[in-house]
Amino acid sequence: MARIVLHRLATSIVTVFITTVLVFALRYLFPGGPIQAMLGGSGAGQVTAKQLGAIKARLGLNVPVPDQYWHWLLNALHGNFGTSYYSQQPVMQVLRPRFVPSLELIVGSLGVSIVVGGGIGVLAAIMHHRRLGRAIVLATGLGLSVPDFWLATLAAGFLGLTWRIFPAVGYTPISQGFLSNIHSIILPVLVLSVVVGSILARHVSSAMTAALNSPYIRTAWAMGLPRRKVYLSCALRNAVGPVITFIPLAFAALVGGTVPVEHVFNIPGLGSEILSSVTNEDFPVVQAIVLIVGVIVALLNLGADVAMVAIDPRVRSAISE
Repeated sequence: MARIVLHRLATSIVTVFITTVLVFALRYLFPGGPIQAMLGGSGAGQVTAKQLGAIKARLGLNVPVPDQYWHWLLNALHGNFGTSYYSQQPVMQVLRPRFVPSLELIVGSLGVSIVVGGGIGVLAAIMHHRRLGRAIVLATGLGLSVPDFWLATLAAGFLGLTWRIFPAVGYTPISQGFLSNIHSIILPVLVLSVVVGSILARHVSSAMTAALNSPYIRTAWAMGLPRRKVYLSCALRNAVGPVITFIPLAFAALVGGTVPVEHVFNIPGLGSEILSSVTNEDFPVVQAIVLIVGVIVALLNLGADVAMVAIDPRVRSAISE
């Protein structure tokens, strides 16, 4: 067990290292490079060679690229991602107040997707020969094809503006009241949960269907075990694996989904900050967000791998071989 965990940990460290290299390279993907981005596009043509040299020295661009990467990595490990080109504030100072709104949306959507999507997936597998099962498959297929931006616009228009069930826009911090905070994020959480919940429902349904068709389930039926025990105690165990392995992918998908959803609902989170930073060519902020999300996804993948090894002996056997 310990050897397997160490192997997964080493793989995660390599993944994070590659992520840092790719994130560092973002500065050279902006048109004109970091200097032109900092000066605002055409502004780079209005500075003298002496001023340009001073800017390069201040940004650390007058040293070899490997040295630039090492200096940037050491600062990033200490939480220093530089200064925002747009606001001229430290990057973490710009991002810190935006973590909580996005985290609430992502965790809330993930929870709703697991509970509702997982439950629907189990029901679809049990009822797969009936109309209800076919209807669930059709509904999840539609859920997979709905764009977040389009669904968020409809939800804000009908549920927020027309029927006034939920706030159409805005975010209430939890410090101003727990219920008000929950009320302000229900609509975006539901919107984000549609696609992710539909994907999870398909995964769980497939795993449950395969389990229900397996020999040991037929043996359980032959032994006369109650339906509840066969479905929940025997077959459902095979649906736990897809849920665990799906969480890191769902987190990454929800981060991407927050970009249009936060824009529509005017929520001051990381998604809206990504959009504005890309528009303003504020690459230090973009670098920080991408790196933080990449590290979190790598850690979630590590946690999912360790959990699968701990709960499923078949995974341990396959890895050991």
